[in-house]
Amino acid sequence: MLEIKNLSVCGKQQIPLLRNISFTLEQGQCLGLTGASGSGKTTLLKSVMGVLDDTCTITGGELLLDGEDLSMLSPSCRRALCGTTLGFVPQNPMTAFNRNMKMGTQLMETITARLGVSRHEAKVIAVENLEKVNLPDKERILNAYPPELSGGMLQRIAFSILLALNPSYILADEPTGALDTKTGNQIMQLLVELNKEGKTIIMVTHEPEIAAYAKRQIVI
Repeated sequence: MLEIKNLSVCGKQQIPLLRNISFTLEQGQCLGLTGASGSGKTTLLKSVMGVLDDTCTITGGELLLDGEDLSMLSPSCRRALCGTTLGFVPQNPMTAFNRNMKMGTQLMETITARLGVSRHEAKVIAVENLEKVNLPDKERILNAYPPELSGGMLQRIAFSILLALNPSYILADEPTGALDTKTGNQIMQLLVELNKEGKTIIMVTHEPEIAAYAKRQIVI
């Protein structure tokens, strides 16, 4: 269960970004999070993940994950939750990758570190999940640098990492924003299947047809 209690976040010069946001998300639920641009949707997800920008500060409220207060955890414990307990699909996939490192290296290092498998096993897992997000040209992708790939491809690669790490909670920030309609629908079907398997999902979107996938919606 994820409980957000009166969460408030300020940015530069103490400008409020979130004010007293509260909701509870039961295990296995899917929540659509909507609101105007600048309303703080991404800030909320980053607060849960523990990856707020340096200019942002949580000024009030609680973040409880399965009854545990996330604010009381050390930075190393927060990092340990990322990937395998809390999975994040960023709105801008280019920011998720090191532009100076090949995609294959980044994928395998992430999978090896989080799942404790060998480099060979990590490559097998990476390839399997690239196929699931409709990226069949696997060797080209693994040998490419992020700037050599489109935003849509990077978004799908980020989603393939999420599938590989299999987190219990999925925080998806505009998961189809960089995708064409056909690929976006495929990604949404994967999210639906993950939800049916019991994954808890928060899905940020400004598109009504995407929000409709969630059985519950809130506006911030």
